[in-house]
Amino acid sequence: PARGALRCPPPHAPAMEPPPEAADVDFSEVFAGDKIAFNNSKLNYCRVFVAILSGCVAGVLGLTGLSGFVAFFATALLLSAGLYVKVGCQPKPFFKTPSDIWFDGVMQAMLSYILFWTLFYDIVHIY
Repeated sequence: PARGALRCPPPHAPAMEPPPEAADVDFSEVFAGDKIAFNNSKLNYCRVFVAILSGCVAGVLGLTGLSGFVAFFATALLLSAGLYVKVGCQPKPFFKTPSDIWFDGVMQAMLSYILFWTLFYDIVHIY
């Protein structure tokens, strides 16, 4: 054949298989990794932001000991419940596992909460 000319496949090449029927494909396990990573990033941002705000409030209110930790877990639970309702009680399309909306990033947020809780407690009640 001439240079740059299109070539046809040999006649003995196997034929293409037909696409699978719609019933054969399980779309419940198909994820867009970049979208799920974006959602997890925004979830962590919201969780840390709410932890900082609630830590400031807990410090100003003078919460100490277990009452301060109860305040953190209450606000974390409220945020998770609000997001759960926001996604229509079906977090599976938006997150890899349904438990991500409840537990992902809680410890990271707790560190921010403790930092701002103690900072604002010291500013208001000690100094």
